[in-house]
Amino acid sequence: MKKTRHLPSFLGGFFAALALSACLTTALAASGKVSYNFCNVSLDGTRKITAGQDITASNGQKVPGTILYTDAAGGKTNYLPIRTVSELLGVEIGYDSASKTILLGKQPAPAAPASTSTAKPAQGVPKNARHGDTALIASRGGTILPDSDPESYRGGDKLFRDKNGEIRLEYLVGNRGALDDQNKKIADDHLVNGDYPKNKKGESYGPPQLAQYVGYKPDLCWFPDTYIPDTGEGYHEGYYRRTEREAEDKKYGGLSREECPHTWSIHYYDSEGNVIGDYELGCSGHFEGMTIEEAKKIMADPNWVW
Repeated sequence: MKKTRHLPSFLGGFFAALALSACLTTALAASGKVSYNFCNVSLDGTRKITAGQDITASNGQKVPGTILYTDAAGGKTNYLPIRTVSELLGVEIGYDSASKTILLGKQPAPAAPASTSTAKPAQGVPKNARHGDTALIASRGGTILPDSDPESYRGGDKLFRDKNGEIRLEYLVGNRGALDDQNKKIADDHLVNGDYPKNKKGESYGPPQLAQYVGYKPDLCWFPDTYIPDTGEGYHEGYYRRTEREAEDKKYGGLSREECPHTWSIHYYDSEGNVIGDYELGCSGHFEGMTIEEAKKIMADPNWVW
């Protein structure tokens, strides 16, 4: 039996990028056009962002690495996510929710009471950084980064490297309070003691959206990851292999409209790693030059399959 699953990466990436550039409401007028992942970005001769490829946000989601805005007169302006800019240039970044202010660079330290210690933290290391359960992270194959290294922090949050080499936030691992109600339900139904279960081959399997909570992405990623509590439809079982998906994304990412096959398939598995069908993937849609209004029109099409 052939089972085909299609990922709507086109509009998913499109509107993720719109959310990323929400501060640009004046520039992104309906008359202008936006393109995503249009160009490479290099720093001191080393490529940091590759055209055609998304980057991973701090919450683990894929978002555009660059945004190209073309105004009504044909002028072009490139935008980068502000956190990416801060990381590339080694500038600290934070956010003050009380004043709704993005904080770049070192901030003036508040005056210390006379009775407090005069000892200073290592240069560049944020004060009162948010850490996590390092013993739990290490038990799941994570690598704890040095507390003294300023590069081990994202804003005021401590980072670690998971078993697959991905950089993640310490405080989210095992932190049930950071999950919303829907993901708590998913965790209760799919995890064992807060971790992904393993099949007879020793492969982990489960919903990839819990990777931040578990501390790594599973070998077999459950899809579709849609839970519908209102109707009680529950889950549709089936998995794609993480390494296969990543290899195909790398293989086809950034190809031109003429070079790109537009759709391709990888195997679809059960939890034991047995092939049960095909999992269909697609390119980003080659939407360079599409206006926001054109994208909204596609979104409104009742024949569009999510």
